[in-house]
Amino acid sequence: MPTRFKTLVTGATSGIGRGTALHLAAQGHYVIVAGQNPARLADLSRALGRDGETLKLDVADLDAVATAFGGLGRQGDGLSGLVINAGVSHAPDPAELDLPAYDRLMNINVRGAVMTCAHALPLLRNGASIVFIGSVAGRRGQPGNALYAGSKGFIRAFARTLGTAPDIMERGIRVNVVSPGPIETPMTEHATNNPEIRAYVEGMVPMRRWGHASEVAAAVAFFLSDAASFTTGADLTVDGGMSHV
Repeated sequence: MPTRFKTLVTGATSGIGRGTALHLAAQGHYVIVAGQNPARLADLSRALGRDGETLKLDVADLDAVATAFGGLGRQGDGLSGLVINAGVSHAPDPAELDLPAYDRLMNINVRGAVMTCAHALPLLRNGASIVFIGSVAGRRGQPGNALYAGSKGFIRAFARTLGTAPDIMERGIRVNVVSPGPIETPMTEHATNNPEIRAYVEGMVPMRRWGHASEVAAAVAFFLSDAASFTTGADLTVDGGMSHV
């Protein structure tokens, strides 16, 4: 009998992805954790035990994405959930014309997300849930980080539109977005370890603190659960009120 909640999380080896994978496993999901770092994948495998498995995957490599989902398809029992989290956060300003950096960010944050979704759709069970990890930067911009904000703006528009597409609706699949604000993760250490930057960011957040990966994970778990059975095309901010002031 298929596992009731079988969920794949991309970019699961660190930060929000890791926190989400461990939270979902604690909530009863069988979690497939996808990422690139072998050592971190091995660590996650030990942490999950019988509650999950690992999948080495670079979402920017289209052949690797196709191969990975082909293998999952041969398992036969499908997925009840998909969390598209893999991403990078910083790239040079467009004026610098750094094409390799631009390509890397867009290939992971945009193309990787879209192709992951496209290859996963045939494997999703009817009634499944897709959650994209966006960012408040995709709603309000982010000074000095235009490319990242643009990539997350795309994700927000793509996911919200996909979430009400007729063919998706016919299968009962829900698509939603969780948009974190400033979250303490290895990706943000450059900011959280700098007292001036940390204080500046906290000053923009009405709750006057940085968030935690576990708080984003809880929002993801809600969208994956039966409690969100009538919710699709939504964008839930987890930002301490930052995007509303």
